[in-house]
Amino acid sequence: MIPVRIQGEVLDYLRKLSPIPRHRLKVAVKQLLEEKGDIKPLTEELEGFYRLRVGSHRVIFEYEMIEGVKTITCVFAGSRRWIYEVFQSRFME
Repeated sequence: MIPVRIQGEVLDYLRKLSPIPRHRLKVAVKQLLEEKGDIKPLTEELEGFYRLRVGSHRVIFEYEMIEGVKTITCVFAGSRRWIYEVFQSRFME
């Protein structure tokens, strides 16, 4: 199992959701412990990051080595309509 860290931006997004999508996202993030779910590597400017698809929501994460342990860090979450543009503008520049 791979440890999963969740950044504040992701927690804030989860808190704003209604109960059913919030529950689905929480379950999907827990499945990241075993690298399960609809996971896909991002390309071009976002190379090195991955996305977890949960219905119309996306969680962007990366693999990091923390104290010698491979760890998944969830860095951003949002609706598929705008997540990639917002993530790129806020975190990549």
